[in-house]
Amino acid sequence: MKYIEESYPGGACAYPEALRQYFDDGTIDAYERVLSEGKEAVVHVVSKSGSGGKVYYAAKVYKKREERGFKNRADYFVEQNMYKRRAMLAVRKKTRFGREVEESVWQNRETAYLEELLAAGADVPALVKAGQDSFVMEYLGEGEERALKLIEARGEISDPRATFARLMSNVELFLRCNIVHGDLSPYNVLYHRGRAVIIDFPQASDPRRNPNAKALLLRDLRNLCAFFAKCGVTADPEAVFDGIWDRYQLNRL
Repeated sequence: MKYIEESYPGGACAYPEALRQYFDDGTIDAYERVLSEGKEAVVHVVSKSGSGGKVYYAAKVYKKREERGFKNRADYFVEQNMYKRRAMLAVRKKTRFGREVEESVWQNRETAYLEELLAAGADVPALVKAGQDSFVMEYLGEGEERALKLIEARGEISDPRATFARLMSNVELFLRCNIVHGDLSPYNVLYHRGRAVIIDFPQASDPRRNPNAKALLLRDLRNLCAFFAKCGVTADPEAVFDGIWDRYQLNRL
């Protein structure tokens, strides 16, 4: 990931080149620090100063394909998501154009899902600005105090049963929007002062088009049920799945 160093109203700093567009358009005016690094991207803390003080944001910058630890998206990305024959053939043949198409669909899908889910009332980060190879979203935390991943916050969850129920409601809401997260686990849920927020949607898929979505949904539920079992909340993931999937099939979510 290439960094550049420049001076902006927020001060001089070195920051990922992909963030320059947000300095230029005034979305942010300072780079703070790296927040977290995953297989596909690095999340940075950035900010914008105004009359009301400094507002923090999280900026997600996708890694280059060759830098990512997660390269096989076969279970998540299916050709049915593309409608132009030339693009479908290019992806199948793994040409340079095909890789560019796949990359664009993969990145743009995450911000599109975030916008749709936020509008539906889901517990996901608010999207601030989408750009090339990156996007800026709500920062979960307060200043230097970042939100913890659910796996880190096990001892701080004030009401595990209510938190689990809320997450299950989100899973149903996602499905009502024809979205399966596909990588939902205690590592992709943030928890801060009683609020649980689901993050990381690059593997999300539409169950109407992806034949693997059903299996991915069951895996998501198993991950959450296994975590909350350690918090004293007992739930059978297969039974939960059967109920949710049956309601989805019958259009009763």
